[in-house]
Amino acid sequence: MSIALLGTPLAPVRRKALIAAGHELVTPQRAELRVHVGARPPARAPRAPWVWATPSPVAPADAALAVLAGAYDVVAVDDALPATLGRRLAELRVTREPGPPPVGFVAESEAAKRVVAELDRAARTSMAVLLTGETGSGKDLAARHLHARSGRTGDLVPINCAAVPNELIEGELFGYVRGAFSGAVSDYDGQLRAASHGTVFLDEVDDTPKTLQIKLLRVLEDHVVSRLGENAWREVDFRVVAATNRDLDELVRRGEFGADLYQRLAIVRIELPPLRDRLEDIPELAAHLIARFYREEPRAPHRVTTVTPAALAALQRYPWPGNVRELRNVVFQALVHKRAGDDLLLSDLAEHVIRGAPTDRRTTPGTLIDRGAIAKLLDEGRMNLRSLRDDLERTALELAVARSGGSPARIARLLGEVGRGASRDPAGTVRAMLRRYGMGTVST
Repeated sequence: MSIALLGTPLAPVRRKALIAAGHELVTPQRAELRVHVGARPPARAPRAPWVWATPSPVAPADAALAVLAGAYDVVAVDDALPATLGRRLAELRVTREPGPPPVGFVAESEAAKRVVAELDRAARTSMAVLLTGETGSGKDLAARHLHARSGRTGDLVPINCAAVPNELIEGELFGYVRGAFSGAVSDYDGQLRAASHGTVFLDEVDDTPKTLQIKLLRVLEDHVVSRLGENAWREVDFRVVAATNRDLDELVRRGEFGADLYQRLAIVRIELPPLRDRLEDIPELAAHLIARFYREEPRAPHRVTTVTPAALAALQRYPWPGNVRELRNVVFQALVHKRAGDDLLLSDLAEHVIRGAPTDRRTTPGTLIDRGAIAKLLDEGRMNLRSLRDDLERTALELAVARSGGSPARIARLLGEVGRGASRDPAGTVRAMLRRYGMGTVST
């Protein structure tokens, strides 16, 4: 058990106790575990794994600071230190062979590998899992992986909460008996019972109606289901995985999503990284998508086997607001339009990818509108149109004032059209805007 002591030197009696317990004191380069000794956490974190050993009582804020900096634990310098370090070393030696990534999910980047490891750890339990992440980041693949690695014998039953009309979703989930409502011509057990001994995947769970959320909480807490039109409760064994691309914390604060249901769904929370945070995966993702295209289109007149360095550089430079789903569309479109050859060229890619500009800009070339960013704000429930408009006006005014010497007439000419319509006095409109934003007086 090799450890390295860093920071404040340990008292000789403490060092002897470590050696007597079987610890070998070595240099940091050779150590299995680095131990920073001191009353304060280190200013610069040692190479992991490391622990902070302190002879003083630890303030919670300092302990949090150390752990956020990468410390495995915060331990006391006392008579139990040798045994404590021995246990920590034993824990760190435990390794789990990583399982294969989800089918269709490329995991070469550290961000993707970390997610796969989190999914594997969660899959072995029966705990509810909440998958978060932007649209197109692979939440459906992650849900399938959780079910496949869980060992559960039943089916994975996906339910898109946004796709089922509000008036039908209760019957779809819980089932109903014949005659429960108009159109219920036969008994139906519902999707939750169809997932018996399997997994229920509640996609876009943020779109669940408030009235249903209360009933769903009872089902998730007690694992019992009652069909519409009957009073009997039936036990059902299923595991819950939910997914959303919105900020459920914010929806709870706004009263749009039940706090109790959120806590029940988010026992384990796993965030899938956007593609822009895992650019190392793009080469293999592109190869995977090319192979998939030819499986689906065996009569294609060409067989691309390579992505040229220039094309790959463009793919890795583009910000991918639509994530892997958008990458799929870009690759498939390029292959559809390609005439011949076995290389995917830069010229085969869509123009907006070559430019490195956000996708789906259906405005003038000089626009400042980022449709991807606005879509993300809308999806996350954080859109504030008035604030965005005011920020744009204020920034444009500040820049125009700096370039005009403060002349309202020159500011108006720089800004182009000002106000909400054709202004007879653009300079007057500028003065009013300056007053509104508290930007003081300007020259006439």
